[in-house]
Order: sequence, then C-alpha cells, then structure tokens
Amino acid sequence: MFSRILVAVHSFADSDPALALVQRMATAGQTQVQVLHLRERELSGYSWYSRETGDQASFVAEAAIFKLRMAGISAAGEVRYAIVDRVAEAILREAAEFEADLIVLGRPRRGELATRLLGSVTMRVLRRSSCPVLVAPRRAPRREEATASSSAPGVSS
Repeated sequence: MFSRILVAVHSFADSDPALALVQRMATAGQTQVQVLHLRERELSGYSWYSRETGDQASFVAEAAIFKLRMAGISAAGEVRYAIVDRVAEAILREAAEFEADLIVLGRPRRGELATRLLGSVTMRVLRRSSCPVLVAPRRAPRREEATASSSAPGVSS
C-alpha cells in the first residue's frame, strides 16, 4: 500500500489514464496524493517564455485535483516551472520533497523511434527514481481483448 503518491500531469486531455492509475492504487482516507503540473519554460533570445499561461497551468492541476477528490482521495497540487530539458529532474525533485512512495506518470507523448533518438522524460524518471514508478498505457486495451483474456479456457477466476 502506498501512503504518498506523486502524479505528474501534462495536459487536461491526457491526464485521465494517470488519474485512473492513481485511483486504483490509492486507499481513501490513507493515501495522500500530490498532483504536479510543470509549466515548461524555454529560452528564446534573451528572455524566457512559457508554452502556456498561468491560468491554463492552474486549470490542468485543479481539474486533476478535483477529479481525485470526487473519487474520495485526499489530493493537493502544485504548478511549478521547469526548463524544457529538465522536466524529469523537476519531477524527481518534487517526489523527494513530498517523500513520495510512488510516482505516477501519464502516457509517453513520443513514439518509440523518437524516444530512442531524442530520449524521454518517462525513461529518465524510470532510470533515476528511488521509488517505484507507474506509467499509464498509451492506449486502453480494446474491449474484445480484455473480455477474451478474462474468459480464456483453463483460467480460473
């Protein structure tokens, strides 16, 4: 059982798989969940700029917190800045500060080829984390596959 879970969410549309994992892993009344949304910053010329506004970043974090609280899970959240190339480090730093027992990440955004060429936040977190990491699947299993595997002959329930 995990008592402190950090979940990193990237966008409102892509947060459902990660939040579903958290809902399955958390125990109501016993697990504290910290939602982390990183507002990525890039250097352009002589100034820094963010890819999203403060309101957009707050909306992503607050929507995730609301969804978890509606499921009966104790949740709080943070919006932090991170440099584009240092997102994994920011997630790990937040997990250490929160003393997380588990890190939950959303599904990877890059495909397999792009990940091999450019690397990924998910792989960096998996390699450097001192606690377990769960990664949301790219796609939910198709309904036919899920029912076929559960009713396979020779498998007892």
